[in-house]
Amino acid sequence: MTKLHITQRLKEMRERAGYTIRDFARGLGYEDKFSSYRTYETSYKKEFLPLGMVKKMVPLLIDRGEPPITANEVWSLAGVSAGADGIKATAERAEMASAFGPTKTGTVRIREFDVSPHAGAGAILDECCGIAEGNPVVAAWEIPKNYIESYLPNSENLAIVRVLGNSMEPELNAGDRVLVDTDHKIPTPDGMYVLWNGLGVVIKQLQVVPKSNPTRIRIISVNLTYPTDEALLSDIIINGRVVGKWMWK
Repeated sequence: MTKLHITQRLKEMRERAGYTIRDFARGLGYEDKFSSYRTYETSYKKEFLPLGMVKKMVPLLIDRGEPPITANEVWSLAGVSAGADGIKATAERAEMASAFGPTKTGTVRIREFDVSPHAGAGAILDECCGIAEGNPVVAAWEIPKNYIESYLPNSENLAIVRVLGNSMEPELNAGDRVLVDTDHKIPTPDGMYVLWNGLGVVIKQLQVVPKSNPTRIRIISVNLTYPTDEALLSDIIINGRVVGKWMWK
């Protein structure tokens, strides 16, 4: 029997549970941006779905449908199994997770993701719009917890990404690493954000257009040779706010 691709498995499980694409996407927190979810059933290229995404699916799918969907069926979408001893990663994922070793006491481990966010034209992702949604971890940085939390009260959902391109020069140069607060997905206050613009992941200054209804966003490059764009807030996906960068003297 031919093994079904993850997109087919997800679609069949969602239909078996009796959800429309729109209703299931809303249940996962996509609200009206259900087209962002649809790509996971159509053109997603990775072998497994993001673990955080599947975690949200568990209460939506378990015991629904005929025959009833089991916990192991749902967790298998992320390449893990729910055994008697709790969630167990596949050997490949467990090996990857242990590669960075235990976190030292008093430090915060921040993962660096290979999403190649361009400060320019944008990097095409595998139809996946979030920083931590299935993108490979290339490094893990440990920073003193007291230092981070003197600036940010919540250090749990930080990510590091590297800049490509020159549209944010001189503020950001190609090769710079930036620290991103992935909890901050609303473009207020105005500032620098990592976003998915429909073509790829970019780093830009965002500014809400006053009194616009529906809300429009100015997408601004620091490098004045690049034009300023505008888009509906509903047409972009904000991955997080840039809260810091590494500087070398």
